[in-house]
Amino acid sequence: MGYIKLDKKAFFNNLDYFSTLCSKEKLCIALKDNAYGHGIEQIASMCYEYGIKHVFVRDLNELKLISKFKFDSILVLYSIPDVKIENVIIAINSIDDLKKVPSGSKIELKIDTGMNRNGIYIDELEEALCLIVKNNLYLNGVFTHFCCADEKNEITKNQEQLFLNTLPIIDNYIKYKYRIHCANSHGVFRINMDRYDLARIGIGAYGYLEFEESKHLKPVLSLYAHRISTRSVKKGEHIGYGSRGYVTPRNMIISNYNVGYGDGFFRLNENKTAKIENGKMILGRVSMDSFTIEGDELEVCVFNDANKFAKVHNTINYEILTILNSSIERKIINI
Repeated sequence: MGYIKLDKKAFFNNLDYFSTLCSKEKLCIALKDNAYGHGIEQIASMCYEYGIKHVFVRDLNELKLISKFKFDSILVLYSIPDVKIENVIIAINSIDDLKKVPSGSKIELKIDTGMNRNGIYIDELEEALCLIVKNNLYLNGVFTHFCCADEKNEITKNQEQLFLNTLPIIDNYIKYKYRIHCANSHGVFRINMDRYDLARIGIGAYGYLEFEESKHLKPVLSLYAHRISTRSVKKGEHIGYGSRGYVTPRNMIISNYNVGYGDGFFRLNENKTAKIENGKMILGRVSMDSFTIEGDELEVCVFNDANKFAKVHNTINYEILTILNSSIERKIINI
């Protein structure tokens, strides 16, 4: 397999930008799903170096990977531990979660304001609060998630208002200060962040936004491949799998490189075409462990902007990034 470069300057640039929008102290960076494919330990180390205080992870396995970094708070989104874990916050996604989480645990209550994915429905809120008090749980915070903050409509504002309407209800049960948050990367542009304690920054930290403001951001991840072999082929020969695959239009020097769909680089076939970063076309199908281009360079950059291949595969940059195999070596560089 190839390797991944992580550009520290680009990452810090992105964190700087979001710090101007909602203050550095409010940034809570998404390390979930292997830091959106970037490498959870590498990104956690850069977050810690930058001075990020708050992060969130997917589960207890990811929690273990970053336990050596002393963040002020780590929110675990989708795991309920068997025993209380000190200095860790467990997200509550359902009434059943409240019945399972160990007594004395720090929790944050997710409220479903219209996404209909995870969280406590508003009409379940008082039942949830009674369980929190009864089971001696510490409510560290409450939050919701916007379903379409990257779109221009009133849905985000409506969700925010539903969320704000729940706070007086919570205050009837909880007599101490708890943190509140709802914005994701796009959400910081949609709401007044002065009202909130955190902004959960995900894809924006890694260099991507759907807004025009993306011009301020820089992609952090670049995928590279090493040459496996080089050969001379004559005009009219096939390259790779399939009788309907690529046929050489002339005599060519071609090379095979060590990144394929087994590494999480999406497969191409004769119905799709794509170029790597130097502009050379991928010839024929992407194989499990490799792809082919014209030339004989020892190393090539496959992409440094996930949007390019997201368009090829009619998907989103999140998928191109998160699918990259966690076993690919990731190197932090300071370009």
